[in-house]
Amino acid sequence: MTSKERLMTAFRRKMADHVPVCPDISVMVPAKLTGHPFYELFLDGRPHNGWTSATYSEAYVRAVKHFGIDGWYIYGGLKEIRPEGAPEFVDTAVMDTSEGKLVKRKCVTSLGELTEEEMYFADEPPWRDKKPIKNLKEDFDRFKLWMGQGPWKWAKNFEDKERIGDLGVYVGMIPVFQDWWFHYRHGGFEQCFMDFREEPRFMDEVHEFWLDWALTYVSAMVEAKADEIMLGGSSASLSISSPTVFRKYELPFIKQAARICRQGGVISHLHICGRSWELVQIVADETDVDVMEPMEEPPGGNVDIAEAKRRVGSKLCIKGNINTFDFMMNATPQQVEEKCKKLIDDAGADGGFVLSTGDQCGRDTPHANLFKMVEVAKTYGKY
Repeated sequence: MTSKERLMTAFRRKMADHVPVCPDISVMVPAKLTGHPFYELFLDGRPHNGWTSATYSEAYVRAVKHFGIDGWYIYGGLKEIRPEGAPEFVDTAVMDTSEGKLVKRKCVTSLGELTEEEMYFADEPPWRDKKPIKNLKEDFDRFKLWMGQGPWKWAKNFEDKERIGDLGVYVGMIPVFQDWWFHYRHGGFEQCFMDFREEPRFMDEVHEFWLDWALTYVSAMVEAKADEIMLGGSSASLSISSPTVFRKYELPFIKQAARICRQGGVISHLHICGRSWELVQIVADETDVDVMEPMEEPPGGNVDIAEAKRRVGSKLCIKGNINTFDFMMNATPQQVEEKCKKLIDDAGADGGFVLSTGDQCGRDTPHANLFKMVEVAKTYGKY
């Protein structure tokens, strides 16, 4: 089997030739592997329609080959067909600092300016210090002029789909509402939750606007035949949010998006890291989602993968769930081997399991531990 075939078989809750192995190395490990400052990868000036950059996405594919993992290419997207004269963010300054490069951007709309600042580090992923929506209502009116208010249009095909080829699955990614709002709302999680609490009617309007855009984009990616659609929900984690907020803002979208995917013959995949067990059960019982990950184990999360296999394994493909910020960083390869074998014993029976990590692996994760995951999956994980 190719890596793509292996993952797609598991996503459909069937048995592949062996348990797929797909540790989440998404940003830091591939970037460090290049030997270049991270900002060189992200600020490459090349056309790219997804998040990160064209150069970084190539670095990820090289890392897939280096470690021999089953690839999970989450870096692509469809090119939006923008109306002529639509306002755009443009770089106004790129400043060298002791930590890397600070990029300042501005978008001029008919209602005024939006500004943002993003720090690109030499050895860490980028971080947006100042986000566009600072004054809630005034800036959101400007923001809608940048986003457009429909009908939104995208290209019919993914331009970079062959970059991963049979080395893995090509993922069309879209954020859930809390992730999207956190990405653009200045003030961090605290401000986002204050918005939900203090401006519920206005935030209902914001959510309705986003939902229209998000479902339109999901439909476009399904029509373009991504291998799967990933609903990115890190900010929906119960480590920071609540089941009440999840049911109000996320569940309606997840239901509709998963239904669109199923009708179009495309896999739907939900990412919620941190504490997620209550949400795992809601998703399994109330939606058509096909895959859920990373079902993070304690201390970062609260999912017991053996219980998850018993409770939701007939409904969801399970991808996970080795702790990254402690275990993968500090364990010996022998300890990683024992952990992987236990996970395969607990969740690998009859397929529908992808051996992975409980979120992104840290920059300095020992390569021997990643190689050991691959070795165990290919040997002990044979069906």
